[in-house]
Amino acid sequence: MTTDETPLLTREVLEALRDIRYHRTPDLRVMSEQAARAFVDDVGFCFLFGEKGVEIPTLWAAVAGSRRHKPDTNRDPDIGRVWRWKDTLPSKGEIYYGKLLRNKPTLVSLDLLPVFYALSPNYGDPLDYLEDYEAGLLSVEAKNIYEALLEEGALATSRLRQVAGLSGGGRVARLFDRAITELQTQLRIAKVGISDANRWGYAYVYDLFWRQFPEVPEAARAISTDQAMDTLLLRYLHNVVIQSEAACRRLFRWDDWEWERLVERLSDRDLIRRDQRPEGARGVHLSLADDEALFG
Repeated sequence: MTTDETPLLTREVLEALRDIRYHRTPDLRVMSEQAARAFVDDVGFCFLFGEKGVEIPTLWAAVAGSRRHKPDTNRDPDIGRVWRWKDTLPSKGEIYYGKLLRNKPTLVSLDLLPVFYALSPNYGDPLDYLEDYEAGLLSVEAKNIYEALLEEGALATSRLRQVAGLSGGGRVARLFDRAITELQTQLRIAKVGISDANRWGYAYVYDLFWRQFPEVPEAARAISTDQAMDTLLLRYLHNVVIQSEAACRRLFRWDDWEWERLVERLSDRDLIRRDQRPEGARGVHLSLADDEALFG
């Protein structure tokens, strides 16, 4: 546990360490699509632009090569690169991109995708969604969207609304968006491309997750729930250097009993430490036990 005698990690030092791991420096700046994929592979998972109150690497910061805030204009060249590569990389099947952690746009490397899938409600059977629907764990709108893709194949958003019986604005549009998020967070669907088949000339194309990543369900079968949680938390702590236990719990949203077993398991194996905290911070913080940047 953290004590008053515990040395403090200054905020300046912590952010300098994160600059390197987040590629927020000119030397590590992401300047190409290939480098963008390499960055996602390196961090394992990240957000697109970030989220208030969430500490996590972002593609935006890596492309900007700095800590600068996202500008309010799409004319910024770095913004253009981020938007372009978050479309092209998933379209090529080189990363996963969708609303995942905290229902926010998340990019995931192919190496870690089976780990996330192992924590999803899926079993790899195209029809396993029916069990969740009958148990009240899947909305009727999500069921209709899933079945539209199952029957029709990949569809652009406008066509998907029609086939799923969710065309229109207002409440219907909100139900559609909510269902799309629901299916993404459960790794049942994936963004597979971009279409110009709407009045704005820009729409996502969705398909069933197992069609886009057919090898993932089989790979996930070899990963236990404990192994998956261990892997994701350890990778996250490597990226952020140190983080409050409360913030980690909010990010992953695992059940309390699972979280308590997870922290105890990793502590007993001497993989994480709980005796450090950044300057000005309170409460228990987690870090990797072998992080040389912290402990030499």
